[in-house]
Formats: sequence, structure tokens, C-alpha cells
Amino acid sequence: MSRVAIVTGGGYGIGRATCRLLAEAGWIVVTIDRDEVRGRATERLIRESGGTCTFLKADVGDAVQIQRAVDWTVATYERIHGLVNNAAVRHVGNILQITEEQWDETMRVVLKGPFLCARAVISHMIAAGGGAIVNVSSPDAFGRRNMVAYAAAKGAVNTLTLCLAADHLEHRIRVNAVLPGFTLTGMTEHYSLERIAEIGARTVAGRPGRPEDVARLICFLLSDEAETITGGIFGGLPLATR
Repeated sequence: MSRVAIVTGGGYGIGRATCRLLAEAGWIVVTIDRDEVRGRATERLIRESGGTCTFLKADVGDAVQIQRAVDWTVATYERIHGLVNNAAVRHVGNILQITEEQWDETMRVVLKGPFLCARAVISHMIAAGGGAIVNVSSPDAFGRRNMVAYAAAKGAVNTLTLCLAADHLEHRIRVNAVLPGFTLTGMTEHYSLERIAEIGARTVAGRPGRPEDVARLICFLLSDEAETITGGIFGGLPLATR
């Protein structure tokens, strides 16, 4: 029986790569994104490759939309085994530069989104005898210049991860966080090629990260191979980007 995973922010970057690798591993994928064009592109890419993927347009910060998406998934596939909270927005600025609207949007998408999604799926995971949640956080969670809203939200995501892992240990629900380093995604589109090369050369791999690099770790944490791993924070300080 194929396992079922919901991936938020699956329209591009790490989210799309995760959807693709999960589908290649035989998972049924439901991807949620508020960008219909990108979400449909992910759905089409996976289906053309022989995988099973459905795109649902939804805003992760809207409880009604998320509950509707989860209800559809359960009604269609009867179960949910995995959740990847990947959707995010990032506004640059210190506390004197970030607007209240930018702060509120960051908290709604980056922090409230994982809360709403986890709350909506956990009861179904309990009914299924367990499951796995991966929250995509960031090394910025430990503090970074001019990222006050994003860093604060991701720091809270790390804490949310630990709380969920502790609360649902007896339900066999594993919850971990992945903190990607410098990775070529939509959030790095504004970087020049020279800047990308400069930062990449100073990373541990000597190159910028690719979405697939992160997706492989996410897929591992969702798999049975990681059945003893929960409450993990996988990542570190973004030394090359400070």
C-alpha cells in the first residue's frame, strides 16, 4: 500500500524536489501551494514521470483552507503518513525596517502554517498508527543580521518541532526539522551569479546547495529508515552567508 504525504510549498525549489523524490519512491503526493501555476507544474512533472501527485491550491495560513485540503486527502486516500511543512516567505530587514504587515505575513506563513497543518493531520496519523512530520526551518533561526522576522519565525518552528515530538512520542509520530544551508531556490533568485559562486565556494561542499540535496534528507526522515529519529534539528549556523 502506497504511503501518502502532504507537502506544502511544493510549487518550486525544495518543495518540488521533495514531491518528485517522494513520488519516485512510490509515495502518493498531495502538494499544497498558493501559486497555482507553479503547483500545477509540479503536479504535471510528477504525473508525466509516472508518479501520483495532486495539487491543491491553499494558503497554509488559513485554517479553513488547510482543513479542506486535509479532509480531501483523507477522503480520497483514507490516510496520511507524512507531512512536510516547507511553505515560507522571507522579508529582509532589521526591526526598524520590517513593517508590521511583513512581520504578520511571516508569522502567518512560516509559523502558523506548520501549526495549522500539523494540527490538521496528527489525528489522522494517530488513527493510522503513526507518521512523520518534517518542518523545513533555517539556520537563520539561530540569529542573522537583517532577518529579524524570518529568523524569529524559524526559531519558533524549531521549538514547535521539539514540542510536537515530545507530545506525540507515544503515538509513534516522529517530528524533525531540517535547516538547509545556502540553497538555490526561489529565495535566492535575486542573487547575482558572482555572489552565488562566492558564497558557494565557502560552503562545506564548495558549491551552492541544490533543492535535491535537502529533499533527500527530508525523504529519509519520512522513511522507515529513520524510525528511531525524532526531535532532531538537522542543520547549523550559516557561516558562509554572514
